[in-house]
Amino acid sequence: MHQNGFCCVIYIRTAMSMNSYKEILTGLKKNDCRLQMQFYDMFAETTYQGAFAVLGNGSEAEEIMQDTVLKALTRTSLINEDETQMRKILRRIAVNAAIDVMRKRKSYFHFEDIENIADCTDEDSIYENMPAVANIRQAIDSLALGYRTILILRLFENMNFEEIAKRLKLSQSSVRSQYSRALSKLRNHLRNNMNKD
Repeated sequence: MHQNGFCCVIYIRTAMSMNSYKEILTGLKKNDCRLQMQFYDMFAETTYQGAFAVLGNGSEAEEIMQDTVLKALTRTSLINEDETQMRKILRRIAVNAAIDVMRKRKSYFHFEDIENIADCTDEDSIYENMPAVANIRQAIDSLALGYRTILILRLFENMNFEEIAKRLKLSQSSVRSQYSRALSKLRNHLRNNMNKD
């Protein structure tokens, strides 16, 4: 019934009441299946969102989410007493796992060869008039995989250029150039779609 401290039991969640995070942590130490599921439920969405933001694929993101939460349940060294920190830890693990999945794919990065693009700063405006969230998501999804990855890691995962470069095994100057190019492509896509409306 128990596999590496995580029990695989299916039960009706609607009858379950959520315990406090502290109670859940106490239950994890005792391999309490009900509290393990509450831990899973508590962090599944955030973890999934981190993987999905990078991959853009629901089934792959769900698999990474499940692996990530299971890893936390089986490795007590990953558990943090602070719920907010635990959420950040799981999201970062999921993002890194999603990057690993992308790096294993062939044709991961197909960037245009650009050497002399000025570095972009975070203060640069992506667009003049704020388009709808759906339009922004569509514009990001339209970017080539490599551009989209760097843009998401920088803007949504708050990774700095050095972290992104190390994680993707690229030079910092290449990451900065590709980030700048991704912002430029995003601006153009949004402007073109706003002009059509």
